[in-house]
Amino acid sequence: MKYFFILLFFSIFLYACGNDHKSSNNNKILAKVANKQLKYNDLIGFVPSGTSKNDSALMMQRYIESWVRKQLLLEKANKEVKIDEAEIERKLQDYKYDLIVYQYEKNYIQKNLDTIIKPEEIQKYYQENTVNFELKQNIIKGIWVKTIKENTEKEQLKALLSEQKLDLEKIAKASSESQILNEKWIDFDTFVKNTPFQSIVNKTNFIQNNRLATSTEGEYTYYLLISDFKITNQPSPLEFVKNRIVSMIINQRKAQLLKNLEKNTYEQAKKNKEFEIFK
Repeated sequence: MKYFFILLFFSIFLYACGNDHKSSNNNKILAKVANKQLKYNDLIGFVPSGTSKNDSALMMQRYIESWVRKQLLLEKANKEVKIDEAEIERKLQDYKYDLIVYQYEKNYIQKNLDTIIKPEEIQKYYQENTVNFELKQNIIKGIWVKTIKENTEKEQLKALLSEQKLDLEKIAKASSESQILNEKWIDFDTFVKNTPFQSIVNKTNFIQNNRLATSTEGEYTYYLLISDFKITNQPSPLEFVKNRIVSMIINQRKAQLLKNLEKNTYEQAKKNKEFEIFK
């Protein structure tokens, strides 16, 4: 508890000092582990401007505690683990390389990536990779309606749904509660969530054998109309996986851009004799 209030004091102190780099308190020690010190100067700018005093105090407290914990682990590791300094240095260099190159590649992609995908490209990709788009769940197109059990328009509602026409205006007039329309493919379990139909045990068999189903729960009657369906292990409809295909094509383009960037960079450097490989 004492440690907490010490940290809180320093946090409030840091907030009050703001970003005054010329302050004589810049070298004030906030925490120390062995011969490592955390000073106020190390944390200048850490707290965003406009942060409240309380939030600033909490942010600084968490940072200082995190710093102490990391330094303690580092000290313990240095004492108990044989460190290969050369290997550490190589890894640091690799990490620095990865960070720099990642940022460069990210900027390059942002400038050069073509994100326009034509419908025929999506269709072609789908046809060539249909085997990769098998359904992992049952999906449907349909509608369910919830109405009061004693609804005098119930027979009219049932007749409308029996025609398997999604005439929402007429259905709305015949139902006193709510209706959920789904014009797009959707996972069946998601569609019937919070309705009695979610408790169906063999959903595949139910979907295959019921275009119109009813179920009563409490004072309400639920009507479920399935206008179309696909079951598990069947190929997904293109419409259902369209967004996924777009992402895949975009990722392919990104990968090709980076491959070309590396190749062109190498070939240009080779042409300009910018490197040598010694045997």
